Amino acid sequence: MADANQSPLVVVVSGGGPVGLTFSLNLAMMMGEHVKIIIYEGRWFVDEDSITRWQGEEQGKTRRDQVVTLQDHVIQQMPPYIQKGLFQNYDERVWPTSRNIPIREVEDRLFALIQPFVQNGQIELVPEALQEQTERLIKGNFDMLIGADGSNSFVRRYCNIPMISEGVEYACGVAYQIPAHVPAPEEPLHQALNCVLTVAQTRYLVNSSSSRRGYLNIRLIQSEYEELRERLQEFQHLNEPLDLLDVNKCPNSSLVWTIVRQGLEFFKISPKYVFRVVPIEINVRHASIVVRELRFEIQEDKDEKASSVPKAGGRKQYKTALACLAGDAALNVHFWPGRGMNSGMKAAMALARNIVHSCRTKASPETITVRRPLRFLDFLDYEGFMARLRAREQQGRSLRVLIDPIDQSVVDSYSYAGVGHCHVKYTRRLIRKLQDMRERLQERADWPHQDRPIIDEELQRASNRISPNAVAQLSLANPWPTREMGGIDVLVEDTFPFNPKNFVEVPELKKNPLTHTPSILVQQRFLSLWIVNEPMTKDVETLVDTVGNLPKETFIELAVVHTIEQATEWMNSLHDATQVICGLKKSRKL
Repeated sequence: MADANQSPLVVVVSGGGPVGLTFSLNLAMMMGEHVKIIIYEGRWFVDEDSITRWQGEEQGKTRRDQVVTLQDHVIQQMPPYIQKGLFQNYDERVWPTSRNIPIREVEDRLFALIQPFVQNGQIELVPEALQEQTERLIKGNFDMLIGADGSNSFVRRYCNIPMISEGVEYACGVAYQIPAHVPAPEEPLHQALNCVLTVAQTRYLVNSSSSRRGYLNIRLIQSEYEELRERLQEFQHLNEPLDLLDVNKCPNSSLVWTIVRQGLEFFKISPKYVFRVVPIEINVRHASIVVRELRFEIQEDKDEKASSVPKAGGRKQYKTALACLAGDAALNVHFWPGRGMNSGMKAAMALARNIVHSCRTKASPETITVRRPLRFLDFLDYEGFMARLRAREQQGRSLRVLIDPIDQSVVDSYSYAGVGHCHVKYTRRLIRKLQDMRERLQERADWPHQDRPIIDEELQRASNRISPNAVAQLSLANPWPTREMGGIDVLVEDTFPFNPKNFVEVPELKKNPLTHTPSILVQQRFLSLWIVNEPMTKDVETLVDTVGNLPKETFIELAVVHTIEQATEWMNSLHDATQVICGLKKSRKL
């Protein structure tokens, strides 16, 4: 008989974003044929050419617009194959010891890098979200379950792992893209100036790629956040695109639109190039644990299974599997220090290395021997690593921002901004802050913009572009606590050393990939039927109007009837429509 322990370790990954792909690539390149990885991701689909790819606007999905800053010390721990492939199209140094890259590019490049391992069968891509009714999960046909599925993690809920919140703050994200050729007055600022304007205050933050494609993040107080949500709901109800140039739909009388416009003016971004505004609730929190053992019933005794009457003493068989969390599923940080994806990638690499270490022995440290089951005690190092990472990124960075809210500076700015002598004082103070930050950054030996010095006139023009109220807010808002956030980073290699020579060779990419059945994308349709008395009371009418005006993604259709007969007629009409849809689906399959 073959030794069952020599069969590949079966690892199920929930989430095919940057964290899930980073984990899978690193594990595949360390364990080779000793691991089989199955990745579930609901944002993928199989197109008509049998190619698995990301869903986009054609499929009714919106991909992420943010630009992230990836730290050098994180990327340098990855295999050279990933290091070279990740920055193939974008290789821009904006901040010291890091590079800027759009999230969408990170997803696309990692997805392309994983294809050789998909073709050789080591990694399997499943274009659907993992759920409780997934057959592999029900039967327990895996050795490890990895939750890399974001802050609303299914795996974390499945394992009953609670989250602990450290604090909540509010913000919004403004996505923009400036074309390559625009009139001179609309040319974007240089990245060096973007950095100075960003770090000198904590109201506005810009992170972009080549100064053209990026995200303006704006810290908001709770009342501003709530107003923004209400304003955006108006556009959703009318199913209209956002247009900041339309003062009738985005009036200057609206406080929140004024805040957005002032942020764009500060960074010299024309509102015409904004295509999305998103409210953001920042909940800095972490999972109470990141590793949990699972127990599955896998098979009854053969004798008991063959008989209709269970025999006395018949026992059920169980297996133990391990569930682990990584990325936002385990740890949420504040976006202001810009370490979210870096923390997720560190966790992904640390977890992959812990698995490899668990499959090696002291007697033969270079040989991988798959052993089952893996236990919680085998991953104490990963628990410890995540505890240190949480202390560094939350206590040492994110909470530094949370404990210093902008509420008071915002309130004070409305009280004094209109007074003439106060405006002069706030303007001088803001210019001085910008100058001080410029000097601090340009003095750094690793400052990547040494050939682009920033002059006083550029800082003065930034102040001139914004209103007296915005000047007051930026003058009163504290700068980034960069010195307080400084310190030694938690490094993967300190806990999980790995010799780069032991990475396996990348399989050769074949010209004729495996074929898959094209996906049938199902668009969910939410219906609501109410049976109410006739005539309706005023309170009921108000409630019906409120529900009827909810965003379309909440209720697509609301029906109000007054009798059982009307309700039956409505349901029959739905049944007829369903039969037509089913017929269309069958004809498409044929």
